[in-house]
Amino acid sequence: MKKLLSIMIAMLLLADLQAQAPQKISYQAVVRNSSGKLLQNTNVGIRISILQGSTTGAVIYSETHQATTNVNGLVTVEIGGGITSMFFDNIDWANGPYFLKTETDPTGGTAYNITGVSQLLSVPYALHAKTAGNGFSGNYNDLTNKPVTDGSETKIQAGANISVTGTGTNATPYVINASGGNPIPGKTTLILSQTWTVPAAVSKIRVELWGGAGGGGGAGAYSYSYNLNNGGDGGSGGYAQQELNVVPNQQFIVVIGSGGSAGTNASYSYPGYYGDTNGGNGGDTWFGSWKAAGGTGGKKGSYTAYTVHGNPGTANVATLTGYASKPQSNILDTFMGLVRSYLSDRFFTSKPGTGGSIQGYSIPTSGEGGAAVITFLE
Repeated sequence: MKKLLSIMIAMLLLADLQAQAPQKISYQAVVRNSSGKLLQNTNVGIRISILQGSTTGAVIYSETHQATTNVNGLVTVEIGGGITSMFFDNIDWANGPYFLKTETDPTGGTAYNITGVSQLLSVPYALHAKTAGNGFSGNYNDLTNKPVTDGSETKIQAGANISVTGTGTNATPYVINASGGNPIPGKTTLILSQTWTVPAAVSKIRVELWGGAGGGGGAGAYSYSYNLNNGGDGGSGGYAQQELNVVPNQQFIVVIGSGGSAGTNASYSYPGYYGDTNGGNGGDTWFGSWKAAGGTGGKKGSYTAYTVHGNPGTANVATLTGYASKPQSNILDTFMGLVRSYLSDRFFTSKPGTGGSIQGYSIPTSGEGGAAVITFLE
């Protein structure tokens, strides 16, 4: 079942308290699926109820809405403006407490399977101002115990590498100074084996690894006859992703898998074709103990009576791994560690080499090398 994560933002649009108070509350929610991805431009069904007294109290008002999320996953409705047979104006806001119950159908119908209840605190009670016996006149100067507004009511606390001077008043405003520390970089790409050191100020990283792809096999003739056979394509490298908590200056051994070498086509020497070779295997890419496996090389044409392609790198080690299900493809379509394989934002892996052909006068090609991409999260 699809799950939704929603953040409710309810705000009351209040006119001058001496004028007519609007009988609606604006309700907004950001809708996400179970992997945290926004549900964009999606129809959802919503039922909103106001409960009196407790989270399981009597329903004194209920309405339904058919709404559509925007490109940011945000849905907006007005409580008091939905489909209902009840009267929002009749709610006595002074007779609380009240609770707001929201029910959502992510498919846009009325099978509401996502429920949330939260207490309505001070916001909707502004509607009660029009009938309150001791209503505010509208003149700020009529208030007693008015807050201090000289700036000192705002408190700023110093932290690591941050100093604060002043009291926050107009006479002695706050002055904030930062010293030391380093900004967190975005990401770095490694294509050479090395010992990698965690930069300063970095405490969490995401590591993505690609194994090297296998090279294409050379064309030849099975049993060294005239039965010409193309060389096999190489297998693409595997993919691995791992998030790690780290400390500055921590070191990791990084090994970047090389692409498999291209095989060699056979040449004719009476009475047949000789000399074809297999494509080389792609190397494994390592980051510490996490691995993206290399693909194997394509077989030479004389290996058997038909063309034999290399295999993709599947022996990957990480929380999330993937590979191309078609050996000669570099499109990632099979993932481990995801609820749904198609949720990954990675589409390609290292490109395998192509097999040779004597009849087509094409020579084998080598596989693409692996890589490591490190993204700094915190």
